[in-house]
Amino acid sequence: MSTSSNAPSAPGGATWQPQDQEAIRQCLALPATVPCLDAISRAMADLLRQHPAGVWSARALLDAVALIDQQLLAGGCEQEQAIQKISHSGPIAGSVAAAGDAPLQKADVIAYDTALLREESETTYANPSSPAMGLLRQRRRYADQLLLLLPALSSWVQFTAQAAGLLGATPMLRG
Repeated sequence: MSTSSNAPSAPGGATWQPQDQEAIRQCLALPATVPCLDAISRAMADLLRQHPAGVWSARALLDAVALIDQQLLAGGCEQEQAIQKISHSGPIAGSVAAAGDAPLQKADVIAYDTALLREESETTYANPSSPAMGLLRQRRRYADQLLLLLPALSSWVQFTAQAAGLLGATPMLRG
């Protein structure tokens, strides 16, 4: 797709915007190479021609990914999580163990039960995963949905992941 203001449209008013090609590239983490950009343009044209209403869905997914990216860049995602349970293990404050006066010889141990000088506690969070991880998982789901609308880009995503070492060594063809 060209990045000019006269983006192609289809019946029903479905249109690609000039920034959509770059948004697709970023959403799918594709390289900014001429062959890849051509593949994105072809996929966009195919969707517009074969399923014009799908353009609206694709643009909504791109908007959702852009919002997630903004939230991740803002850094406000690592907020304090709700604590469900707190645990701690160590000497009881004010005990002879905390003061360092615990028994040192075997004979002294008979007079002290050292287990009584320790306390244990544990912290458990209501949501064990971080909010940022949740946003990244949601972003990945949106990218997967975008690939369903633009299936011609699947091989590019697999090729890019393989080149980055994220997939096994099975050969993938670009299309």
